Amino acid sequence: MRVSSKDVAQRAGVSRSTVSYILNGHGDRFNQATREAVERAVAELGYRPHSAGRALARGQSDLVLLVLPISPNSQFSQMADQMTETLAEHGLSLLMCSATASPRSFAAVLTTARPRLVIALSELSEAKRAVLRSADVHALDIAHAISQPGGSSWTAGRMQAEHLMQRGYRRIAYARLTEARDDVLLRAREQGVREACQAAGLDGPQVITVTLRADADLDAIASLPIGTGLACYNDDTAAAALAAARVIGRTVPQELGVVGMDDTPLATQTSPRLTTIGFGLPTSWNRLAQLLLQRHETTDADFADAGECQLIQGEST
Repeated sequence: MRVSSKDVAQRAGVSRSTVSYILNGHGDRFNQATREAVERAVAELGYRPHSAGRALARGQSDLVLLVLPISPNSQFSQMADQMTETLAEHGLSLLMCSATASPRSFAAVLTTARPRLVIALSELSEAKRAVLRSADVHALDIAHAISQPGGSSWTAGRMQAEHLMQRGYRRIAYARLTEARDDVLLRAREQGVREACQAAGLDGPQVITVTLRADADLDAIASLPIGTGLACYNDDTAAAALAAARVIGRTVPQELGVVGMDDTPLATQTSPRLTTIGFGLPTSWNRLAQLLLQRHETTDADFADAGECQLIQGEST
């Protein structure tokens, strides 16, 4: 039999309205003994509040809406799994939304789901920001935060270029991914590479676009001078570059150095094995979940350095 708020009230020796107030975040109007009695009864009975009723009472649901990155990878799936589990332990659920959703469909999701918070791992357009303001929903724009100078995405791009220089490549190029369009993460990673070149007194990087289609990518890789070090938007981009280099007879790492990004399982399956940049993001996701649960006023700045960047040396540089 499902445990009700009436059962909790009887166990705690209080009214149902008192239980409702405390469980909906208004416990400050009651003394500590009353709050503890209700919390103890909830724990003993294993009570789970009805999410629809809580949403009506608070104007918010127990959902956290995650705006997906433009090009999600397997590492992202692991992070989302971790956050899902952490939030679920405390009665919250993770809902995902495509970054390519139109402002109209984005507004429909907000109206239907009434999320407690929106976490943006992709750039939010001004139209979507207006939707958030209208719905009075707070958003953590993590993609923007980690893409500022000094943020982890910017830093990772700089690390790619610095590593290539340390390996002896004096011409640096940057491989964009068509699928990523002009997303904030792409711009930050490219800018990190560009600023590392400038700091070293080198010309700015030659920029090529990788489509993940062999016929188009052959020309892009062939356009790079012998001895170029290629920093790639992500591991998918880098794997495509390695495949194209093999087809046109460009030896790696002797004639072309390649470094990826995100430390996905793909990096261990290429030939030669890919050098890549990884992030300590699982810790950051757990920290985010804990901050949400503690009801802290979390801001974008809390995640500007979302995960320490680490070089994973492979055989492609």
